[in-house]
Amino acid sequence: MSDEVSYSEAIQRLEEIVQSLERGGIPLDETLRLYEEGAKLLEFCQQELAAAEGKLNEMKLADIESKLAE
Repeated sequence: MSDEVSYSEAIQRLEEIVQSLERGGIPLDETLRLYEEGAKLLEFCQQELAAAEGKLNEMKLADIESKLAE
């Protein structure tokens, strides 16, 4: 994603795109553009979630290691 979009902003924009596509009545070229933008946003969000999950797993591991060291 460009210009440092936050996860929350990406989700919000993705929701707007889905609503627009569900309403219909959009010219084909605009539909394709929105679909492409949505696909990029989805990929970005999935990467952000994977990174957050990795951090949580690291924190859990560190917590377990500290308890074992006691």
